[in-house]
Amino acid sequence: MVKIIRNITALFFIPAVAAAAYTLIKSFLSFSAASGNRHMPFWAGIFCYILFQIAFYKPLRTYIFGHELSHAVAGLLSGARIKRFNVGKQSGSVVLTKDNIWITLAPYMFPIYVFALIIIYIMLGWIADIRLFYGYFLFLTGFFIAFHVALTIYILGIGQPDLKVYGVFFSYVVIAAVNVLVFGLLMALAFPEEINIWELATESCRNILSFYKFICMGAAEIWLAFQKTS
Repeated sequence: MVKIIRNITALFFIPAVAAAAYTLIKSFLSFSAASGNRHMPFWAGIFCYILFQIAFYKPLRTYIFGHELSHAVAGLLSGARIKRFNVGKQSGSVVLTKDNIWITLAPYMFPIYVFALIIIYIMLGWIADIRLFYGYFLFLTGFFIAFHVALTIYILGIGQPDLKVYGVFFSYVVIAAVNVLVFGLLMALAFPEEINIWELATESCRNILSFYKFICMGAAEIWLAFQKTS
């Protein structure tokens, strides 16, 4: 019964996730097109990582370390203690004193290297003028975002037991929803002059409501047409 409720809840939230994702992508592409070459280092970083993975190899050990570290950080933030932390070439593990959905799915939702990079850049900006290094920051941001997305898709494609804990369908919807929120926040932090997080959130809410209104009106018309024919 719990699994059925989770799946129904996930199904209900799919339109909201789709509308929010559409808003984020539209906003990002709009400001990217308007900014000209200013943010080319970001796109160069994405391109360079993709080229690196295709031409050389998948840096799985680096990804696995970040994967297990994400479990550990989520656990610490949830009040758990780390009992064991292990990272190998092909797999890793972390044993915590408690578990919840955020701990279990954290590696698929939070690009920990991107967060670390942005936090370091912001903290350095408090003590020194580092605007000259903004291009390098954008390049690394794009590089690690591509790293996270590409290897997360790869890892999910070969199957992960983490998703079975709360149900695969429900987990995928949660991962998609949180990724939209997280990438919205990351874009606002990386491009503070171009993306306003509150305006993005407001537009997302409007689009979500419009999407549900469209679905409800369509469902009502189908129901009325069915009633007339029966």
